[in-house]
Amino acid sequence: MEQDITAYRIANSIMQEGKFEGGVYLLVEGVKDIKVYGRLTNEKTARIKQTYGKYKQRRVYDILTERGFDSKLCIRDADFLRVPGNDKFIENFNKNIFVTDGHDSEIMIISSDALNNLLLITSSSEKIKAFEEKYKCNIREFILELAKPIGYLRFANKKYNLGLSFKPERPEGKKIKYKKFICDKEFKYIGIETMINIIYEYSKNRGQEVASRNFIMEKYLEVMKIDIPIIELANGHDVSEIISIIISKGLKSDSLLVSDQETTESSLALAYELRHFQDSNLFINIQNWSAKNGISIIKS
Repeated sequence: MEQDITAYRIANSIMQEGKFEGGVYLLVEGVKDIKVYGRLTNEKTARIKQTYGKYKQRRVYDILTERGFDSKLCIRDADFLRVPGNDKFIENFNKNIFVTDGHDSEIMIISSDALNNLLLITSSSEKIKAFEEKYKCNIREFILELAKPIGYLRFANKKYNLGLSFKPERPEGKKIKYKKFICDKEFKYIGIETMINIIYEYSKNRGQEVASRNFIMEKYLEVMKIDIPIIELANGHDVSEIISIIISKGLKSDSLLVSDQETTESSLALAYELRHFQDSNLFINIQNWSAKNGISIIKS
């Protein structure tokens, strides 16, 4: 199981393989990142290894550094790293750990034309135009706006240790049912209290104390006053779920490419091409590293 795979075990497996002659190990957080970056990197110069989260990733990186193993770099999700006032953000961070544009890789993807590609593959320009005219909003902006309330709840949870959980304990476990608090007919929140209650109930009996509903609401309303750029706030899992709802229910698509959150994430990864990646700050930072180290890991 993932929780049993320690940072030392990951580092040891890399050390046992030995230095990658003429290349480097690219450490990414999880399997979804392999789907994205595996298509963008050169397999002759980059071997991708997942670390099961950013905390283990950081520890694996440090263990390898302590052992004198320098043939490595990391890509991690920004999460809330660049939220205004976060003292953990260091502008001139000098480790070879590179951060996504936006909250995570999915937000980086939907900020590009890859989202347009997915919309056109699963629907039609006529249906997209009709939806945008009905709701008087660009569909990308509409999706991100829907992700804002749950994004602020996630931020409140992180900032105040509310004990909330947003994913199953195990990959095969029960997931949050977003349609219980996001109406799939009118595409708006049924209510903030409803959202908090659903996630509160989902989080119980996980081995950690969950704050009271009233305290969660208090802290949620508190962080809502912070002006956080939407691409730093919105979480890719939430956005993928919302995209699935919008395309299947709003655009009346029966495409299996967006049947649920997982298939939508995979479809977004598939729609994300090298030309889209080349417009990102992440690409620029990796290219600068490549020029400095004489190893080009991104496909040309």
